[in-house]
Amino acid sequence: MTARGSGFRHVNSSVAPVPPERLKWDALLVALAILLFFQVWAVQHLFGIQAVHGVLFVATCVTLLLFALDRDSRRRLSSLNQPVVRAALGLLLLATLSIPGSLDPGNSLELVLQGYLPAVVLMLLVAGSVRGVGDLRRLAWLLIAGLTLYSVVTIARSWTNVTELNDRRWGGIVYSVNDLAMLIVSVSPLFLYLWRRPAGFWTRLLLTATAVFLTWTFGKAGSRGGFLALVAVVAYLLLRFRGLSRAKRAGVAVLVAILVVGLANSDLLEGGGVRENYFQRIQSLLHPSTDYNWSGKSELGRLELWKRGIGYVLDHPLFGIGAGAYQVAEGTLAPEARVQQYGIHFKWSSAHNALLQVGAEIGIPGLILFVALLVAAFRTLSRIGRGAPGETAFLAQALIGCLIGFLVANMFLTLQWSAYFYTLLGMTVGLAKVASAVHASAPPAGRVWRRSVAAPDRRALTA
Repeated sequence: MTARGSGFRHVNSSVAPVPPERLKWDALLVALAILLFFQVWAVQHLFGIQAVHGVLFVATCVTLLLFALDRDSRRRLSSLNQPVVRAALGLLLLATLSIPGSLDPGNSLELVLQGYLPAVVLMLLVAGSVRGVGDLRRLAWLLIAGLTLYSVVTIARSWTNVTELNDRRWGGIVYSVNDLAMLIVSVSPLFLYLWRRPAGFWTRLLLTATAVFLTWTFGKAGSRGGFLALVAVVAYLLLRFRGLSRAKRAGVAVLVAILVVGLANSDLLEGGGVRENYFQRIQSLLHPSTDYNWSGKSELGRLELWKRGIGYVLDHPLFGIGAGAYQVAEGTLAPEARVQQYGIHFKWSSAHNALLQVGAEIGIPGLILFVALLVAAFRTLSRIGRGAPGETAFLAQALIGCLIGFLVANMFLTLQWSAYFYTLLGMTVGLAKVASAVHASAPPAGRVWRRSVAAPDRRALTA
């Protein structure tokens, strides 16, 4: 039966849908995977190949070249015209504008060229390379694999006395123990996403073993900010995660609690000896006034540091003190730094708060744009979580959990234009692109109308 003059024919809604294309690895995805391991997980530092000059730059250029040569219509940059991308590019512009008036112009220029610009490029490559939800699933696996590799190497080094486990730099590797705890919490919702998707016995066994190891590593890190981030992610799972029934959500929360109590409550190492166990350290959160971070306890405490940071924001409201110049401000502008003229050491501290760092370094407009970036990311994922089908919606909710874990922990850490954060943003933009293609190709509810000349493109519905 054909609708008169319409060019459409009515099809029974029970007709089977067009089978989805099964996505395969290609050269661009392989190059992107290598770039992620270099830029996010710093394998060149893990295995001592950082002496190979420009290895990260070469990996980025190769990935960009493969992306430019790709002719797949799903990999067009025009599909990335989204609020998240515009806000990220705006922040890059403001960071660049902060260079001339920076307290340390050379360091600010280096941070923009070697930190923020590569992070934004990575975000665009991740978002642009995604053809469907199958590629996003691969990215989730890559994040888990990279985090596990990084944790294995750093733990192995601590056992062989290359570095002590609670040394804040772990022998020169890029992430401190607080950073690592944040990353473990932030990646954890992806375990739930990959577990829920139809997976075989061996896949789930691998996920279980990896989760157990990372929980143990999380406890060894002894990070109080990481613990607060974990509480926030579990609360989101219980209250707002709609991909599972309430009973299953409660079961997952109980399982997380059991793993943390059973595996994380071990002794923390410092200076070659046992200092305290994990929960002894976490219990200090219940008595903040006894901690050195309490106001007036120490000029290096978080509250005193943040008070000085607010002063930097108010004194340099338009373009800030310069991208990456917070530590320079601590050593030159802080009233407490005057003791240096008498030969007394004063630590040049980083911001230890993502919002304060952005506001101080690139000004109040940058802080407003950074908040707008976060709002755009959460709104995008929330919209997908409510309206997209099946796996796409579940992944959107998992990414919300990832962002919550990252942001809560970074209220006590220094952001430094994190490549991992911009990978999450890239996955968010890529998922929005996929969801938009799915929505455009989906038939209306009830009757199904199909053009008599061609079926709609359903390639975005990938397995």
